[in-house]
Amino acid sequence: MTQAQRDTISYGTVAVFSSALLLWIIPTWSPEYPGYGVPATLLPNIAAGFMLALSILGLIRTLLHKAASTGSVGRIHWKHLAVFLIPCVLLMPAMSLAGFIPAGIVFMAWIQFVCGQRRWLTMAIVSVVPVVVVYALMRFGLGVPMP
Repeated sequence: MTQAQRDTISYGTVAVFSSALLLWIIPTWSPEYPGYGVPATLLPNIAAGFMLALSILGLIRTLLHKAASTGSVGRIHWKHLAVFLIPCVLLMPAMSLAGFIPAGIVFMAWIQFVCGQRRWLTMAIVSVVPVVVVYALMRFGLGVPMP
């Protein structure tokens, strides 16, 4: 299998998955809009839309440039993608079990660790401060009930 074929399959898989997110998974599994704040589907729809748009651009680029380039720029590395997507999938169940603040802190710390951050003070500050600020803004500023 050539690199162009692997890229086409990879980008196509991401495009199909993002389309499934936009058309079925997000609308089916999102809670009803309570009438205040923003709907729960806003951020997932934006993220899935970006994934779909970028995968379509990758397909177009791959189809227009049949010859494979020599570096790894622009290639999908499934291991790296899984390291980010699996915690994202587990975040919502973790929030329902442990609550927003503990699950958010662990999620933020994990993502920083995967990205290469090894300074514990920086990890602690970047993990705790945004989660607490978002919780306070949502709960007390907008009055949105948080898990």
